[in-house]
Amino acid sequence: MRKFFLIAAGWLLTVVGLVATFSPIPIPLIGIVPLLIGCAILSAHSKRFRRALQRLRHRFAFISRRMESLHHRMPRNVRTMIRRTNPRALFRLARMRRRHHHHL
Repeated sequence: MRKFFLIAAGWLLTVVGLVATFSPIPIPLIGIVPLLIGCAILSAHSKRFRRALQRLRHRFAFISRRMESLHHRMPRNVRTMIRRTNPRALFRLARMRRRHHHHL
C-alpha cells in the first residue's frame, strides 16, 4: 500500500512539474524541482520508469546534460536518481552492438 502511494505521489509531482515548467510563471526553475523529485520517487520504486528515463537521457543528450548540471543543487534522492539513470551503459551497449554487426 505504501508503494502505491509513493508511486501516485511521484506521478503527481512529475505532472505538476511538467505543467509548471511549460507555464508562463516568472519564477525560474519552478517546475524543474518537483519534476525531478517526482522522477526520483518513481525511479526508486519502478524499474520500468528508471529504464525509460535512462533511454530518454540516452536519446536526448541535452536532457542528460541539464540533469547533470543541476546535480550538485538537488536533494540526495534526486542525485541518486541522476546517477542510477546515467545513459553511459546504453552508449556502451550501442557501441558493442555496432562493433558486433560490423564484424559480421
